[in-house]
Amino acid sequence: MTITFAPPSGRILQVSVRGRDAFWVAAEPSGWNLGGDRLWLGPERDWFWRGAGRDDLVNHTVPGEIDPGNWDAVHQSTDGLDLVLTATLRDRNTGAESSVVVERHVTVHADTRYVAEYETETVLHVQSGQAVDVWSVVQVPLGGRLEIGVTGGFSFRDHLPEPVDPDRFTVSRGIAAIDLSGRRMSKFGVVSEIATGLLRYTRPGLVMERHIDVRPGGDYRDGPYQESGDVIQVFEDDGHYGGYAELEHHSVAAKPGETVVDRCRTVIRAT
Repeated sequence: MTITFAPPSGRILQVSVRGRDAFWVAAEPSGWNLGGDRLWLGPERDWFWRGAGRDDLVNHTVPGEIDPGNWDAVHQSTDGLDLVLTATLRDRNTGAESSVVVERHVTVHADTRYVAEYETETVLHVQSGQAVDVWSVVQVPLGGRLEIGVTGGFSFRDHLPEPVDPDRFTVSRGIAAIDLSGRRMSKFGVVSEIATGLLRYTRPGLVMERHIDVRPGGDYRDGPYQESGDVIQVFEDDGHYGGYAELEHHSVAAKPGETVVDRCRTVIRAT
């Protein structure tokens, strides 16, 4: 089996094709930063950050209610995994609480020597409090080329003090491409009106595609710095956390009493 689940932390820890690992996994796991394909909840500004100092990592804390969380493995087999998380989220600035129930269903469509494919369906029920969104994150090794499906003119937004040089991007035929080197810590985002829902990451011998839901004009609440934001975000770690890149996408937000469903299909092939 090439797909490795880690039910207690609610994630797909690793996918290997022809002996090549697709995801970054911590050599010495500590705390939340295990690696793999995981689920967080947004907005980050409320659950993860205290204050407005976006350049001070001391102000950023991963809440245990979100990661690793108290995941319950309802069902697990070679064909998939069903998980449930019940959590009370606390705003780090106001102390206000929000209650959520999250169902995560992973269905394996292919698991062979040359290709692995799985679909993740996340159902978020917001029971009380404020609007919450599904925040899907996959950690990948640096040194690959990322292609983002775009429509119309391409633009992005910086989310950390170190801006991303626009000249790093090439844009052609609906694809914006950038090499992820991790020379500097940075994070950029793409709004739903621009993103088509394709993320493709290519390294020697391996290509990973993620196909995500995009709702143009949807209420995306994604970061610590704005009320509404990006459907896609990309983080480059410069070694501070272990040296990797994160390919992230957000669902639209669900208000109290509402449910949002997010779907993502991941295909990993040997090249």
